[in-house]
Amino acid sequence: MRHFLLSIALMAVLWMPGYAGATQEYLYQRDVTVPAYQTLREFFDMPNRPGNYEVTLLSDGIGPLTFRLTRVRGEHESLIGSKRSYRVGAHDFQQRFNNPAGEDDLMVEISNSNPAATARVTMFVVELP
Repeated sequence: MRHFLLSIALMAVLWMPGYAGATQEYLYQRDVTVPAYQTLREFFDMPNRPGNYEVTLLSDGIGPLTFRLTRVRGEHESLIGSKRSYRVGAHDFQQRFNNPAGEDDLMVEISNSNPAATARVTMFVVELP
């Protein structure tokens, strides 16, 4: 029992500093709702912001959900990554977005293929060091 309590205390100490720092590093954070059989396109304007980013999408909705990440430069769009998730809850998608020249913007697309339920999705864009 003593080892169990010690391990829980150690996990709490190790987890808290990382969590507190991570919440301050979000470049963008949005909560969106995607109606049944609908697609949402969310544009992230990143003017003159060179760097490396990580995009994370999380949802506890009932699938299937499709996530797409697109690089936008002017009128041209190119697909970076996509994933289709058939889970019941615990949907996740994570993809890097490298923008070394700072000329590109980011488009996130979420498609909800469930005919009966809306999907709530949280999007995070984090700048990597």
